[in-house]
Amino acid sequence: MNIRPFQPYLFRQDLENVTSPPFDVITKEQEAILKENQYNITHLTLPEAGNPDNSRRVLNKWIGEGTLVKGEENSLIIITQDFRGNGKDFCRIGLIAPVETSPSSGIIMPHEDTFEWAVNERQNLMYRAGCQLEPIFLAIKGVSFERILKSAIKDLLPVRTFEEPTGVINKFFMVSDSSSVNSIVKAISREKAIVADGHHRLKAIQKIFSESGSNQNEFWKYSLAYVTSLQQESLMISGIHRLVSTEYSFGNYRDLLKQYFDFEQAGSTNNLDKITVYDGSYYALTPNDRAFESIGEYGNFRLLSDPSLVNLLIFEKIMGMAIHDIARKIGYTQNVPFAVEEVDKGRCGFAILMPEWDKSTFLSMAEKGRIMPQKSTYFYPKIPSGIAVYCDEID
Repeated sequence: MNIRPFQPYLFRQDLENVTSPPFDVITKEQEAILKENQYNITHLTLPEAGNPDNSRRVLNKWIGEGTLVKGEENSLIIITQDFRGNGKDFCRIGLIAPVETSPSSGIIMPHEDTFEWAVNERQNLMYRAGCQLEPIFLAIKGVSFERILKSAIKDLLPVRTFEEPTGVINKFFMVSDSSSVNSIVKAISREKAIVADGHHRLKAIQKIFSESGSNQNEFWKYSLAYVTSLQQESLMISGIHRLVSTEYSFGNYRDLLKQYFDFEQAGSTNNLDKITVYDGSYYALTPNDRAFESIGEYGNFRLLSDPSLVNLLIFEKIMGMAIHDIARKIGYTQNVPFAVEEVDKGRCGFAILMPEWDKSTFLSMAEKGRIMPQKSTYFYPKIPSGIAVYCDEID
């Protein structure tokens, strides 16, 4: 995998109020709160009226007035994240840099399918803005990667430290000395990467590369990316829960579902280890042989919580949804209490709750080239948007 140092645009002020979660996990309510700050990155990633020209206009204004300042040296950004999860304290380390992603060579391996409309929306935004506004998320297997990054920052003070509302404390360092940069570039050159998050952004950048003129190809040949190691205990993977439109009632499909799943009524989600439906009551679903046969070659993995059992079997085969129905009538959240609340308040018909991923199982499936349905995994903690912006030449 090829990375290169770059001159990022950085916010001049403190980052607590200008950063945000990645655009695709923000609710409308969160967006409104974030945009109360006139300099929050969501004014770029989710521009006014959905118009990408507004993103470019705001970007030019921020650069012109010195709100965003271009780094003076080619650098790599190294980030540490301190957080608490599952009753333990963790510290994760990774880096932000442009990563060569075009033309596609099998070095960068996606594991999820994409929605065409979402790819086109991101493509239009980034191309019109002339900028990559937030990094995709890549995970590598390298066992020495963590050690090399820690060595590169051992004598450095963080450029910025800020805490997210979730309690994650982020510190980032600018590494520009040639020895450290070359060591990191060399170490990562031997790696392949699995796309943890940002499949739509990656595909959008690759489309821009293939469709743009040769004078622009060098910039779009690379994707701004956050890279960390799969070996770190602090890299966690949860499932993403499905919120089904009120047009659908779970009771209408229960008899059909029983041909493919054994039902077990559960009292709560305290031990969420199977696909679980919530419609006011909890039902844990255990797939039978017929269920695995129905998803074809994907059934060979025999994963009880395989997302294909939800999308291919439940949504498409049993409920008769086409891909555009899934895109418009299914919502997503990584938060179980929120999913339950949406059902209880009548804002969705029922929810399908997905267990945490076993990391070794995920890795085995991804390395075998398995492409899962959209929104199958949720890697966390996320990297906040707004730490760095990667721009082509600004007019």
